Amino acid sequence: MTEFQGLFKGTDWDGTDRAVLVGVKRALVVMPYGKYYEATKRGILFHASTPDGGVAPGTDLTSTTPPVSLYNPNGSGVDLVIIKARLAYVSGTLGAGDMYWVANTNPAAAATTGTALTIVNGKLGSGAGQAKPLHTATIPAAGTLARVFGSLDASLATTAGMFHGVLEDDVDGALIASPGCTISLLADAATGSTPLVAISLTWIEVPV
Repeated sequence: MTEFQGLFKGTDWDGTDRAVLVGVKRALVVMPYGKYYEATKRGILFHASTPDGGVAPGTDLTSTTPPVSLYNPNGSGVDLVIIKARLAYVSGTLGAGDMYWVANTNPAAAATTGTALTIVNGKLGSGAGQAKPLHTATIPAAGTLARVFGSLDASLATTAGMFHGVLEDDVDGALIASPGCTISLLADAATGSTPLVAISLTWIEVPV
């Protein structure tokens, strides 16, 4: 069998000409820059975080005012592929309970509204994309429980032995918000005492 190597050219899904490098053992040569490098390099991976003062995580899964939502406007032309979300303690006394991903799946419903979060393109200096990340959001109707995000412990900053680390859900594309749909994070938890948390979202925008 003859060994070979070289570049093989083709057209990508977005119409861009690409070249694939094949090694001497007929193996595809992949640059080890990280699994999100390609999306970041293309300028289609985005981040948004709630304000540094924090947001209340919520107490009732039937609420139409989640602490953070990612809305995909009708006519955006893209799907929002959820990569991950992270939550960190800010202040107050947390109430024990759970945090859920909550979905609004009716594209004909009213638009989700709220206070816009600043979008950071993973390829720094690039554009903001189509998604509308919001805090103190208002969704058109109570959402459908889609996935557990994690647990909240009843604690405050001075709780003995409590480490307030970062709670992270690596969704890795298992949730996609189509145009007109919204994905939110909302807690089903005890009230606590003025609990505040910071939440960040990461997503990729892919043409429909």
